[in-house]
Amino acid sequence: MRLFVFSMLALGLALSFALGVIVSSPQARTATQSAPLYDEKLVTAVFERASPAVVEISVRRNAPDEVIAALAVGSGSGFLVDRQGHIVTNHHVVAGSDTISVRLQDGRMLVARLLGSSAADDLALLQVDPAEIGDVEPLTLADSASVVPGQMAIAVGSPFRQFNSVSVGVVSGTGRGPASVIRRPIPDMIQTDAALNPGNSGGPLLNSDGEVIGVNSAVRTGEFSSLGDYRVGFAVPSNTVRGLLPRLVEARELRRPWLGISGTAVADIAADSLGLPDGVYVSGVFPDSPAERAGLVPFRRLERDSRGDVIT
Repeated sequence: MRLFVFSMLALGLALSFALGVIVSSPQARTATQSAPLYDEKLVTAVFERASPAVVEISVRRNAPDEVIAALAVGSGSGFLVDRQGHIVTNHHVVAGSDTISVRLQDGRMLVARLLGSSAADDLALLQVDPAEIGDVEPLTLADSASVVPGQMAIAVGSPFRQFNSVSVGVVSGTGRGPASVIRRPIPDMIQTDAALNPGNSGGPLLNSDGEVIGVNSAVRTGEFSSLGDYRVGFAVPSNTVRGLLPRLVEARELRRPWLGISGTAVADIAADSLGLPDGVYVSGVFPDSPAERAGLVPFRRLERDSRGDVIT
């Protein structure tokens, strides 16, 4: 009996020692550690390759007095898309500007000329002297139709004039439609959780290959200041940029068809209870819009005695 007890104790000590070796081994520790959020070397490589083509944009607008003049200075980001000195940015970054200058990664400041712009797509094209950027590799536009939620998204720009800053996230969604400055939804916007702040506008949103999948354009925050840290970023898809580039080079303002309403599809229950036809009931009409000039009337409330138009 005593021999059996000693044997069991010896076996227990041996097992404890073996388990201790396993738990304390590097392989075991590695297995219990959390996986990295992203490949740091990949992000660094993408940033180093793309950042020379990203510029900080400064704009100045004429103002009648000194107080307004202080507010007439703005900034944003942009990026080179070819060797002819063409720089893509947002329409809202350069709209109404009198002078535009861009800062390169090496610190040089260049005068830029505004070519075409599209308020409906929040896109604009600038041009600098091609001789000044001959050694800079332009960024490549990816096929944004292949972008899927969950893939890596890397934003490069100058938030709050912090030149060439990088933030990393994922594509949160595709096919989004936040409104542009003319209140017309921009189709197929890319949603990302990569941190975007004032000054990021116009900068590139990159994939893991360093290709541009979108132009950072808009940030939605909570309605109340307490929700200010909760931001949702959007980018104009690269396919939209590619499709508009030939027209933006022509140095003119592009105009998109626009109706000027907000509305919702008539639900089956509303169609049955209110006797509405299939279509879109008009819930709002924007001032000075084609819809207003055509005399469309919005529903003030969705009740049987409420008068409004349905587009069939």
